[in-house]
Amino acid sequence: MNRCPNCDVSTDDQHCPLCRSQLDVAEDARAAAWYPYYDPEKQKKRTSISRLAILLGTLAVIICFAINLIVIPQFLWVFYVAVGVFYVLVSLSHTILSASHIGGKITAQVVSLTLVLLVIDFLSGDMQWSVDYAVPFLIVAGILVISIIILTVRLKWTGYFSFLMIMIVLGFLPLVLYLSGIATVLWPSIIAAVFAVTVFTILLLFANRTLMTQLGRRFHL
Repeated sequence: MNRCPNCDVSTDDQHCPLCRSQLDVAEDARAAAWYPYYDPEKQKKRTSISRLAILLGTLAVIICFAINLIVIPQFLWVFYVAVGVFYVLVSLSHTILSASHIGGKITAQVVSLTLVLLVIDFLSGDMQWSVDYAVPFLIVAGILVISIIILTVRLKWTGYFSFLMIMIVLGFLPLVLYLSGIATVLWPSIIAAVFAVTVFTILLLFANRTLMTQLGRRFHL
């Protein structure tokens, strides 16, 4: 927008609509764009770093696997390395270097970290600390973080709708694990399920029309 210093009005025209004087193009008007600026070099650099990380991670797992088989083949500690490398690659490629939606980044972090914790728990002797405590509270944390973000960007919260619904559905996962006999402690599963229901109920009460609209768009109702 160009601003006239004499009349104190802003306009897209090159002349003031009141005094008709010639206006200089503002710096912010020159820099304004309808779409976010796309830097191909920056994107190319991010892609190269991501591919290099995947290559190095794969090589690290292969080398550790070979060492594992040579030194102590009866204990496959290489799987601990593999899940650690997996989480680092997800964090680097999808969370740090990616321009993905922040809701998607949070969801990916919760899902990938859940998988890592489950694998580590299983490999460590089925101690069940992951399904009993870690996974339920991790899901609660994910729902809470997305809910806090929605409260801070009220006018743009629909962009987080899909990811919040995914997290709410995941809130019932610990309860399913308990009912199937995999988890043995009930109260963390109850907390996760109740928290998910509470957040959904709040959406239903305070954003009923928007919620129904978003559900219709997602499921073509």
